[in-house]
Amino acid sequence: MHQHQHTYDRLGGRRLCARRSPDDPYVMTRSPDASFAAMSLTDIYSNTNSLADALAEHVDLFNLNGSPVLVRGGQIIPLTLNLLHEIIPQHIATKELVNRGTEWVAEYVPYVPDPRTVRDLFSNERREGGLLPRLTKVTSSPVSEPRRQKVFVPPV
Repeated sequence: MHQHQHTYDRLGGRRLCARRSPDDPYVMTRSPDASFAAMSLTDIYSNTNSLADALAEHVDLFNLNGSPVLVRGGQIIPLTLNLLHEIIPQHIATKELVNRGTEWVAEYVPYVPDPRTVRDLFSNERREGGLLPRLTKVTSSPVSEPRRQKVFVPPV
């Protein structure tokens, strides 16, 4: 039976799979947590919510002082649209059934999102697919000096 495709369903009904690194196996991600999806049969943000949840859970992304950052090779890298386009296919894929002539096999195809989906990830609203509200919050002082331990000196 053919499933009806809506124009907002950019995944075509497929579920996202994710992995921490290129050497790890893919795992099926959870469904989007869009709490407003129950109110609408046409949740235009469900795909972006799924992607944002998968990225927050499987990629070393953090909310550093209100800005999304990637930790890579011991360095903190500000998250940009171009960087997201680079890291999403490395960590996110769709599981597809492929006919190899004599047999059917399950394949993981890297997910390449359209520009609107990536732009939606920079929304500040969680229900609209915002990535930042899903990331672990970290605060850092601008001083890069090592912290000095305070030593208690008893009165004489």
